[in-house]
Amino acid sequence: MRLNHNALAYTANNNLNTINNNLTKSMERLSSGYKINKSSDDPAAKAISQRMRAQLRGIDRAVDNSNDGISLIQTAEGALDEAHAVLARMRELAVQAANETYDETDRDAIQAEIEQLKDELDRISESTEFNGRKLLNGELNKKGYADTDALSIVEIGGDIDPGVYGIKVNSNGQQAKTTMNVLADVLVISKEQAGTLKINGLDIAITEGMTGVEVNERIRDAAGKVGIDYELSSGEVKTQEYGTDQYIKLETENDQLKSLLGVDGTEYRGTDATVDFSDDGGKRVGFKDTATISADGNRITVTDKNGFKMVYDVDPESGAVDPINITVLSAGPMVLQIGNNEGQTFNVNINKTTAESLEVNNINIYTHEYAVKAIERIDAAVSKISGIRSSLGAYQNRLDHTINNLETSGENLTSAVSRIQDTDMAEEITEYTQQNVLSQSALQMLTKSNARPEGLLQLFQR
Repeated sequence: MRLNHNALAYTANNNLNTINNNLTKSMERLSSGYKINKSSDDPAAKAISQRMRAQLRGIDRAVDNSNDGISLIQTAEGALDEAHAVLARMRELAVQAANETYDETDRDAIQAEIEQLKDELDRISESTEFNGRKLLNGELNKKGYADTDALSIVEIGGDIDPGVYGIKVNSNGQQAKTTMNVLADVLVISKEQAGTLKINGLDIAITEGMTGVEVNERIRDAAGKVGIDYELSSGEVKTQEYGTDQYIKLETENDQLKSLLGVDGTEYRGTDATVDFSDDGGKRVGFKDTATISADGNRITVTDKNGFKMVYDVDPESGAVDPINITVLSAGPMVLQIGNNEGQTFNVNINKTTAESLEVNNINIYTHEYAVKAIERIDAAVSKISGIRSSLGAYQNRLDHTINNLETSGENLTSAVSRIQDTDMAEEITEYTQQNVLSQSALQMLTKSNARPEGLLQLFQR
């Protein structure tokens, strides 16, 4: 037996330290719920689990982003629902005005409501916002620019690829124009000259005793109601809009009044712009061979299959412009980050919905013909709003599926992270119990090994 070195005690102590280290790790796993608490526990698994946890947090954020996108779409859709209601009321008024049982005073009241409804369409377009972003004023429409001030872009479809597109304007649209005699201020209408002047079907009563000033002003005011300007300084009569559907017809059955005003019942028509695709070596610039181009007044529309649509306005003072290059950018639509990685995005494109963009800003209902035309324009506006709402509905349905997919991915990724990082409590409690028993046993053995040298004292007692 040796006194200075107690090898058994050293062995028991080393075993006790090892067991205590294992016991500490087991307690750490049980108390935290993780079997990997630091990199030294399992370096590879730690790196993998941390990367997965970052992915998982990204997926959770993408779900929130998608839900925000749905909220934005629902906000826009709710506003468009009210725009639909406004257009429905405008159409109802136009149908009412198409009935010729109403006089001019009645039509003044109907037109006044229509004007207010136009303003409401503009207000809805300008004031509909989500978190400060305007939704219906064209801000979320795809952007582009033309290389000349003679052309302005009204609308670019959301599915149109960025690039350069070329058109040429051979001539711009014209207003319907004619002239009429401006009566001298001191003129007084005689009994023989009194009668009814019709301007595009709207009756203007010219009565005996009216002065030239009164006649001129009455004609000017009545013309303005049907979208016609009468310049008292020059006698020029012209429509406010452009195109072949714009006309001026001044007529009266009183020959003396006809001679006095210089009207002959001729119908004068405006013209549409004449446009075409520009080409480079016999090939269209940007546009496919299946695209078609048309003009209504000075508004140019290019359409193609799969919903391709671009709309421009020609400056009425520009004349022929050949060629014009329109550069379409990728900028404009709202980009939603609907995934946890780069490039996993979704674009929301919403067209402008003002009265002008819907082409109902200049409608009037002062004659049966104008009221019928108003119905046609309002129907077209309703169809456009319906198309926008249909797109928004498709966006929302897509985002619903995106959210479902993200949640499924998050669920599976959470399960994978759990398998790597979470403690199996039943297994770890078993391990803890084993290490705890071993710790107590090692402690007992250390106590006994330390007591063993005391036996040497018995040798000195003999």
